[in-house]
Amino acid sequence: MIQTHLMKLDAPYPVLNIDGQLVRHVATLIEVREIFDAKTGGEKIQTISHPVIDYGDNYYSGIVLYDKEVEECEVLSKVLSQPDFHIMVHNAQQMFNPKVISQKPEYIVKRLNNFGIGIEWPKQKDEDGYDTDEDATVVEVPISLGYSKEHGYWWAESSVMAFCFDAKGKNSDKELLNYIREMRSSYYKAFPDRQFDIVFRNKQNEVQYLIDELNQNPHL
Repeated sequence: MIQTHLMKLDAPYPVLNIDGQLVRHVATLIEVREIFDAKTGGEKIQTISHPVIDYGDNYYSGIVLYDKEVEECEVLSKVLSQPDFHIMVHNAQQMFNPKVISQKPEYIVKRLNNFGIGIEWPKQKDEDGYDTDEDATVVEVPISLGYSKEHGYWWAESSVMAFCFDAKGKNSDKELLNYIREMRSSYYKAFPDRQFDIVFRNKQNEVQYLIDELNQNPHL
C-alpha cells in the first residue's frame, strides 16, 4: 500500500539544478510505502520524496518528477561562485544537443537571473597572482585546441574553472574559430552591464595563429 502526502513550500522557493535544468522547488510529494525487508523477512516502511517543480518563464508549474528524489537535486545558493557557474555551463554543453535546446551562456545566465540567482565576478590579480578587490576587466581562459587525425575533426577544450569554449566535430580551423567567437559573444551578451574582454592562453605552437587571431580583436 502506498500513501502520498503533499508538502507545499513557501516563497521564495529554492532553485534546483536537475540534470542541467534550472527549476523552482515549489512542493514535495512524499510517498510512504511498505516494502519487504530481506534481513528480517518482514515488512518495513520506505519514504521517498519527489520534487514538485515550476519551470518558470510561463512554462508548466506543479510538475511532479517521479523519477527524481529531492536528495538527488542540487540546491543553488543565492549567489553562484565562479567555479560553480563554470561547472554548470561546462556540464550543460556536454549534456544537451545545441541543435535541440539552447544552453549557451546567455541563456543560462538569463534563467539564473529570472530565478533571482546572482553570479560572482572574477577579480583582478595582483603581481603575485592573488585576487584584489577590483573586478576583472580582462578574463583569461586557458584553452587547448587542435586537429584529431583519429576522428577527423577540430576540437577545443577549455579549463573547467574558466568560461566554457569546449567543442568537437568542427570540420576546419575556421569553423572552430567561428564557434569560439560565437561562444565568446554569448558571454558578452550574458553580462551586458559589464565592460570586459575575453582572451585566451595556450602553449601549443602549432595553433598559436588561432590564439593570436582570437586575441587580436576580443570582440570580433
